[in-house]
Amino acid sequence: MMDWSETVLLLRVGTLREADCWVRFFSPTQGMLTAFAFGGRRSRRRFGGCLDPLDRVHFSMAWERRRRYLVLREGALVERFGRMKADLDRLGMASNCLRFVEGLCIPPDGVAVVHHALVEALRLLDGEHGASRFFPVLFRAHVIFNMGFAPKLDVCGGCGAELGARPAFSIPKGTVLCRRCAGAERSISPATIALLRSIAQPLPAPWALEQLPPVVREETWYLVDHFLRWHVDLHAGTH
Repeated sequence: MMDWSETVLLLRVGTLREADCWVRFFSPTQGMLTAFAFGGRRSRRRFGGCLDPLDRVHFSMAWERRRRYLVLREGALVERFGRMKADLDRLGMASNCLRFVEGLCIPPDGVAVVHHALVEALRLLDGEHGASRFFPVLFRAHVIFNMGFAPKLDVCGGCGAELGARPAFSIPKGTVLCRRCAGAERSISPATIALLRSIAQPLPAPWALEQLPPVVREETWYLVDHFLRWHVDLHAGTH
């Protein structure tokens, strides 16, 4: 077997046999993986207190000689997110973020970026003040913007001029347009553009905590949802 160790985010645990279980986790270097913890249901010495979903765990693991399956040798709890797990609203937002990440087709060079964003989101939700209820929508934009899909928001993507009042956003082009270039494209408010510009900032960030005006929430939800559908490869059933 080939051994290595790494701190990962544990996603799901299922029963394999009476004493054994399978574990689905998110590795910051390998992406989504499934492994077997033989004796994991009973071994307090090797896996004591570290096989709960949404824990960060440092696993020692190895591929079986023919790389047919991955085996967990032992684990140690690193981070629990106890406040978040005890609050149904926060846990619901965490599950929303997790489902989105699981639906993404993440290229190898994007795994570390997405893993970091998800862990920081869980830390934010576990914090004293949590996050705004609109956070899962903003988190989706945060992830894809940091994966390299950030739209052009500084000048008109059509003519290069300053945006002026009531610019528009082109979903297919992934850019903001001045009114002269916009045609029938949907206009958006300056406050929404300012929010989109800030979303790539590292977490924790003000955009994750503040209560947004209704018009900004509505415009942002529309743009993020349609931008994802047009530009980002998602597995079926994630919308």
